[in-house]
Amino acid sequence: MPLRRAPLAGEALDSWFEALSAQLRVPMGELLVALGLRQEYEPPTGWAPWMTRLAPQQAERIAVTTGVSPDILHTMTLQHFDQRALVVDQERQRVNGSFMWGRGSGSGSRFCPECLRENEGRWHLTWRLGWSFVCLTHRRLLADFCPKCASRHRKRPHPSHIIPSPGHCDHASRSAETALRIRCLHPLADTETMRFEAGHPALLAQKTLLDVITTGVGAFGVYSGDPQPAMAVLADMRGIARRVLIHMPAPRMKRLVPEELVDAHFRAREHNSTLASSHRRAPLDPGRAAPAYAETTAAGAIAAWSILGQADCRRAAPRMKELLDAIVDRGYWASPTVTRNWGRHNSPVLEAVHLKTIAPTLWPNSALRYRTALPAPSLPTTRPSQLTARARKIPSNIWPLWAVRLNPVPQVRENLAAALSASLMLVNSRLELPDAAKSVGNLITQPNLTHVLQALRDDAHYEGIQLALIQLAAYLDDHRVPIDYRRRRRLDYTDLLPEREWITLCRRTLAEPGAGTRYQIARSYLFEKISGLPYTRMPDPPRNSSSFRNSRVRFPYVLTPEVSAELDLIGEAFLDRNRLGNEPQTWQPPSELLDGLALPRTDPGGIDLADLHRRVRAGQTSTRIADELETDLRTLRYVLGQHPAPATKPTAHSMERGLKGLHAARQMISKAQLERLYVQED
Repeated sequence: MPLRRAPLAGEALDSWFEALSAQLRVPMGELLVALGLRQEYEPPTGWAPWMTRLAPQQAERIAVTTGVSPDILHTMTLQHFDQRALVVDQERQRVNGSFMWGRGSGSGSRFCPECLRENEGRWHLTWRLGWSFVCLTHRRLLADFCPKCASRHRKRPHPSHIIPSPGHCDHASRSAETALRIRCLHPLADTETMRFEAGHPALLAQKTLLDVITTGVGAFGVYSGDPQPAMAVLADMRGIARRVLIHMPAPRMKRLVPEELVDAHFRAREHNSTLASSHRRAPLDPGRAAPAYAETTAAGAIAAWSILGQADCRRAAPRMKELLDAIVDRGYWASPTVTRNWGRHNSPVLEAVHLKTIAPTLWPNSALRYRTALPAPSLPTTRPSQLTARARKIPSNIWPLWAVRLNPVPQVRENLAAALSASLMLVNSRLELPDAAKSVGNLITQPNLTHVLQALRDDAHYEGIQLALIQLAAYLDDHRVPIDYRRRRRLDYTDLLPEREWITLCRRTLAEPGAGTRYQIARSYLFEKISGLPYTRMPDPPRNSSSFRNSRVRFPYVLTPEVSAELDLIGEAFLDRNRLGNEPQTWQPPSELLDGLALPRTDPGGIDLADLHRRVRAGQTSTRIADELETDLRTLRYVLGQHPAPATKPTAHSMERGLKGLHAARQMISKAQLERLYVQED
């Protein structure tokens, strides 16, 4: 070529060709022939596939002719943005317009009037993108149409028989007087568009979008903790923007988008709707494809950016709620899975923002299913096999420490432990309430489980309770548990602690065996400890009378370390007989899982054991002890079960009374009678 002119940074390939054609003073068609992009006598077409993608041999031919490297030439076509801002059909050399507001070479280009003035009519490639609506250099809205003839620019290749006039409208229309096609040639630099002050949301949103497209990764706002590919981020933006444009009336949209842009968008939409269908510039369903108006693109993009640009899902939720409320007002239901219908390439981050937004409206079982208490909730991912394995790791009544810490205020007196165990099966799963309860022993009915879950939701520490259950379920899924509770639930406990063994235990530990009730309480205590089941599931359970319940509540207060140790030995022997000697008698998840969580009850580890034991053996009432130690009765029973109070040392007076009682007993019954009654006749 006799003259060579370097392309500008970011310039579109067709713009550079037009600048070369104008400089050489040759028609555009002749230049394309010289560059090997068309045959000499080939008729003109309305499509330029080389604007979308250059074949390698085409790039090499142009490079030889112009001296510009093939790598630079490829960056001047829409192929440069493939899989970042649009999707190119490689075989057909076309942009797939159904993806992410993609605009192909036949969709035209927006422009900045001042850029055209300063660059002598050179066009940026990014102006062709559906996500371009603002010039960051001049802080003004991009123009869509020629102000004189109202035509969109660069929808078709420049006429092959004409020398280009860069910076001027090349649209040709038929004259009413002469019936000839006359070119407009209006200077596009004279076009007026909206201007913005520094820091305007339109500028911030545009910069964010261009950064995502340039880097291929979205790491701003809600994506900062979980960066996503550009395609997924733009799919999220499109999903939100489209529904903003469809469902939000102007007053509600102004809560997300500056007022002047909202008004401009609705003016453009009203003007478009008045045009005949053949002359409409945009479909009446805005957002399905790339909007025809920069004002509409700006309104949708800023609304999406105002949501997704927040620091995290929690901060994004109030803004997302504006959109969801508008959708609901139109008669649609914002279900937990609705974002799946917002696009095929959406990221899990959009899903998380949506779930965080609707979290306050969800039932407790759904909140656990989607783990809405987490910074980034998600749809359930646990497989059935994983749930089966989890169920084997959970006792039918949750571990005592967890029942104590998660007990809401006011407390749940019945079914709490069973409900918490069933709730663990709801976390990150699709199980319904009856199936969750059945998987861990079926101790609780659906109405009772629902009642307990509602009580948990009403507690001021509901989020902390959810987090505790979520973290515990994740721990169980990821770690081995030394006890198979499914097997423990199926053991035969008939021979656990016969009464004779209880009496022998009491003799060894100098404990009072009681008149029969205490034996039943001790047996139920050991049964619950080993099986993880309530005492009502033990063989031949005691009658659930009020006196039995009261004595059972008092048992931790009369328990001593010696009796507790003997019961543990009996439990270990029972497991040995059932070939479970390799399992510990009891196990609890690490208490560290609860550290840092705001829970209804304080950590029992903070109770002064020496002070508690002194109060118990001094005969203080349990209510008084709980009040003075600023705790609750359930916590006291748990601590005393784990750390029984030592028996009071006998005094000289009590020993004398004991000797007198023993002497009196010997007068009432002989040794032979005692042996016959307790040994031979059992």
